Amino acid sequence: MRQLMGVFIVVIIALTAGLGLGAEAAASKALTVSDPTIPVEDLELLLKPLRKEQLVIEAEAWFQLLEDKVRQIGLTEIGVKNTNRDISKTKDEAKDKIEQIKKEPSAPEQGAEAPSTEPKVEAELQKSVEALKTKSEEVDQKVREVTQAVVENAANGKDQELRASDKEVMQSAEEVEAVKAKLDEAAEQLEQADVKLEDKVKQIADVQVELHTKMKEHLLASLNKLREEQTSLVDRCNTVIQALKSKGGDIGEYEKYIAAVTGIKVDVKDVSATKSLVVGWLKSPEGGIRWGWNIVSFILIIIAFRILSVFLGGMTRHAMKIHKGSSGLLKEFFGNTVSKVTMIIGFVVAMSMLGINIGPLVAGIGAIGFIIGFALQGTLNNFAAGIMILMHRPYDVGDVVTAGGVTGKVVSMNLNTTTITTFDNQIVVVPNGSIWGGVITNITGSSTRRVDMKFGISYSDDLDKTQAVLEQIVKSHPLVLADPEPVIRMHELGDSSVNFICRPWSKTADYWTVYWDITKAVKEQFDQQDISIPFPQRDVHIYHTGTDVSGKAAHAGQD
Repeated sequence: MRQLMGVFIVVIIALTAGLGLGAEAAASKALTVSDPTIPVEDLELLLKPLRKEQLVIEAEAWFQLLEDKVRQIGLTEIGVKNTNRDISKTKDEAKDKIEQIKKEPSAPEQGAEAPSTEPKVEAELQKSVEALKTKSEEVDQKVREVTQAVVENAANGKDQELRASDKEVMQSAEEVEAVKAKLDEAAEQLEQADVKLEDKVKQIADVQVELHTKMKEHLLASLNKLREEQTSLVDRCNTVIQALKSKGGDIGEYEKYIAAVTGIKVDVKDVSATKSLVVGWLKSPEGGIRWGWNIVSFILIIIAFRILSVFLGGMTRHAMKIHKGSSGLLKEFFGNTVSKVTMIIGFVVAMSMLGINIGPLVAGIGAIGFIIGFALQGTLNNFAAGIMILMHRPYDVGDVVTAGGVTGKVVSMNLNTTTITTFDNQIVVVPNGSIWGGVITNITGSSTRRVDMKFGISYSDDLDKTQAVLEQIVKSHPLVLADPEPVIRMHELGDSSVNFICRPWSKTADYWTVYWDITKAVKEQFDQQDISIPFPQRDVHIYHTGTDVSGKAAHAGQD
């Protein structure tokens, strides 16, 4: 009991006294600690013109305030633990006294005088009540000082209103005072002879437990307020050390200290303390309310940037559609890129609303990007080639091309590869790097194509007749275009034939139809018009010398 009261009074004195001597000494040199509740934005403006040496002084002063606050929290937590021990001790002692009263008789037996336990127990109870009343008066005086300090601080503050933590401290203090009235009733019960000693023990124990419980609630309310103040100080300490870091200061020790003192250890065995901690944190402007607004802001920013990303992506696609020379894949690529970049920016901004320092996050993203880029050089080469293909558009999906050593129809393409189906229905996936680094032939890139054919006739055939036959065949074909005009000319004198070139124009889709139809018609008409299509011939001249039986040479023309 005395230990509890001593700790409780020390905590209350620490709360009312404010900062210690160390904080006052540091504050006397610092420029920004005169108002520990200064808005963070105002503090940043005050720190901006200070040099590195001055910022070190400011950091020491603010961390001295934080150290004192952490010490107050530690003392208060010790007080909570001691109240738990005293509650358990009071219950155990009351239980032992009641069992002792039940075992020993209250009246002497025949022929002997057995000592009664009632006077002894009543004397102990009277002492407990008097000691408890004396200590409760001291506690009551300190509680009044605390509540008065809370009211004065709220009146001098900018909000002119009590916070939830302040109201809890005042309410718990009033409850502590209310228990004092029960002490007077318990003292009167001791003087009444008609009340059983067992009932007196129970009543005194109940009052003691209730008083300890109310004192514990008051300590927990004070603890919530102290933690709220600690969070506020941590925010300002972080502001100071970030300003120090920006001017070349070493803040490693400061960051380690903040990480070490800001953790909250929850005793799950103490249900009331855990409940008070959770409820107090949820009600605190520096705790649950603050995080609630941060989470709401995070969600709203994500939603806003999501809407913005869809809008900007749509605008980009619309702008790309106006430019008719761009491919469909390029439109989607730029549209998706704008949307994703917008969402990444929105996510980074939203993370800052949760109190996360986005500076290291951005630096980490850059470092990861460098590592990934180094590891995926080949893939990035294909990626860059894919962008160049999309921008210059040498072919598109559906075109028949010769690219990367493959001829066929382009069925799909992305930023890394192009998929081509060959004419014998093989599917070939070609890296874009191989395509962009070589010759690209877009066979169906134009709407019209010239059909190149060559026909040979015998040297003995009529050239003018052949010219007329070819012109008639070409002009009569419905798929041959009149413009550009077909070209039919005698082209060369070959080894075994006179060769004519026949070059009509057709739509790209009709190329092979025109080619096959004209080739067939030429063969048929040449046969009808007795125009021969020679095949390669070679004249072989054989020279030999004869020999008679006598071995003498025979000479041609000899008689």
